[in-house]
Amino acid sequence: MTGSDTEHIMEKVGAIIVAAGKSERMGGVEKIFATIDGRPLLYHAVEAFQHSPIIDNIVLVMAIDNIKAGLDLKKKYRWSKVTAVCAGGARRQDSVSEGLNRLGKVDWVLIHDGARPCITQDIIERGLEAVRESGAAIPAMPATDTIKIVSTNSYVKDTPPRDKLWAVQTPQVFRFDIIAEAHRKAKSNVTDDAAMVESLGHKVKIFKGSYTNIKVTTPEDLIIAEAVIKSRGTGVNLRTGIGFDMHPLVEGRRLVLGGVTLKFERGLQGHSDADVLVHAIIDALLGASALGDIGKHFPDTDAEYKDISSIKLLERIRILLNDNRVTVENIDSTIICEKPRLATHTQKMCRNIAKALEIDEEQVSVKASTTNSLGLIAKGEGIAAMAVVLIKKD
Repeated sequence: MTGSDTEHIMEKVGAIIVAAGKSERMGGVEKIFATIDGRPLLYHAVEAFQHSPIIDNIVLVMAIDNIKAGLDLKKKYRWSKVTAVCAGGARRQDSVSEGLNRLGKVDWVLIHDGARPCITQDIIERGLEAVRESGAAIPAMPATDTIKIVSTNSYVKDTPPRDKLWAVQTPQVFRFDIIAEAHRKAKSNVTDDAAMVESLGHKVKIFKGSYTNIKVTTPEDLIIAEAVIKSRGTGVNLRTGIGFDMHPLVEGRRLVLGGVTLKFERGLQGHSDADVLVHAIIDALLGASALGDIGKHFPDTDAEYKDISSIKLLERIRILLNDNRVTVENIDSTIICEKPRLATHTQKMCRNIAKALEIDEEQVSVKASTTNSLGLIAKGEGIAAMAVVLIKKD
């Protein structure tokens, strides 16, 4: 690894997604919540940054009346990199300034229009590569139509040469100190961040955007954006996993299932708290994600995990899944035991599991069953659990 590579690894990259506009040309439709391929337009704009390996954190800037909706989307789609959802200002530059204030310490920042849902990983990566040369870089594409300069009375004043005209897009990418200075010194109403930087005398580099990276401004744009996104396919990679665990019941141990401590004369034997339900779920999640098994990540030879809560282990698995771009869609599980009776406790188990994984409680099912008087479990010698999970791998 070279010294330059090490410097890049240590750098922090933030993104500001500006979605505080008024949607004045959308015929009364709030465009960032308009549905594209079954999900809000804003979802598509944020997802590219959420799943980009080079983005460390995201600030989402919205109209003050939409803050709650923005927070709801963050929770629903588990946008772990969105560190702030804040209110924008009267002008776009005011909204960007607020985003810069909320971003925290970063070396580079990408500023993107929330109304551009067709952004791709390639554009994000090209932007960060281009910005290293000058400290400021913007995506753009050559103009494909002839452009006319028109007077106020609707007559053509001039026809500039088309080969020198480029249509600018976002995300615009800057070294943080440069764009922060530009916003501090901005005096007039400027709708383009690069123009602020240019006014300071900094050079701004062009990098290749995409003709499909459109900004939704009118209802017709929604139709185009949906066609673009659908043409790429959903990209959904659904996988299932199965987990099973069984532990003996012994004297002198607490009985813990699904993070709930139950009143019972015996508990499950194991290195951790021996929560068979959570262990089965962990193994199912790891299996579906092709990330090994519970013993690989939490070996019973490691003193760190002695008597540890399995719910805490599940929280660590959540972080591992996030790092590997895995989203938990559904968990169905069954505890197999003769005693104690569990019907009054299963909902709390669902709640504990959902909280550890930061998913909705309705995405978790915990059932209880017996072996109908067959085998060691029927004799009260142990408890088993099995789980089936559905995950999405991006």
